[in-house]
Amino acid sequence: MPGNHLLVSSEGRGWRNLYASLATEQSWSATVRPVDHLCLAYCVSGSAHIKRRILGTGQTHAADLRPRSFGSIPSGVESEWQVNGTPQVMLLYLRRALIDQVVNEVFEGDARRVEIRPILGEGEPLLEQLSLAVLASLRMPFNFDNRLYIDTLAHTIAVQALYALGSGVVPQRMDRAAKGSISSAGVRRVLDYIETALDDDLSIVTLARVADYSPHFFARSFKKQVGQTLHQYVLQRRIERAKHLLLASDQMVGQIAATSGFSSQSHLTSTFKRAFGVTPAAFRAENGRPFVVIKR
Repeated sequence: MPGNHLLVSSEGRGWRNLYASLATEQSWSATVRPVDHLCLAYCVSGSAHIKRRILGTGQTHAADLRPRSFGSIPSGVESEWQVNGTPQVMLLYLRRALIDQVVNEVFEGDARRVEIRPILGEGEPLLEQLSLAVLASLRMPFNFDNRLYIDTLAHTIAVQALYALGSGVVPQRMDRAAKGSISSAGVRRVLDYIETALDDDLSIVTLARVADYSPHFFARSFKKQVGQTLHQYVLQRRIERAKHLLLASDQMVGQIAATSGFSSQSHLTSTFKRAFGVTPAAFRAENGRPFVVIKR
């Protein structure tokens, strides 16, 4: 909208099922076109008085959007908005395909019958904590690769949004799946797969399929059995592979970054320095491996 100032967005970060943006808004009024994906608006600071009318249903809502409260943009319908104030707002868009998948796998329902209640100026504690985790990731340097972590967050946000705001869904599988755990054989398959695919763009859906387990409870069960989050474990294995290659090969640091699954040489450098206190090149030199010089 004219006058709104975009501070940061997830565009170009490779996040699969979630788009996020943070912006400082000015007062505005407009008709918002239909969007297929679920959109949640989380107020970070400031406030605004909002009037909203959902076209086609005639529903009207008015509320104050204050810090730590949510609003939502109804999916699939046009809506008219009047916003008076200057809030700083984070928008979270969840892909429709993800919502449908969660409905089918977790709630054992028909996605066509599910409706998510439009909200305005409401608090939702668990969604807030998940949204703050997304916000923290959004504020990280652009070269920081946390796609697997965001993938996990997106699935969890989808489950909670449906549980808290959805109508026509019954969480029939939630308790059963939450109490179960991945088999030891499944964990071993996942760990072996990670080792062979560190340089791939690993996703929670792929790894859950390897474990033969529900994607929506996979991350929680993985941490319980392995002692680390999925993101922490994969990052650790990538660091260890890079460390090994620095000592055992003459590959350039950029090549090692790609082979180890890092998104760029700078991502490897910053991650490696946090872990060991030195850059990859310095680590190689300190351990008896010379800097690689390209002859022209």
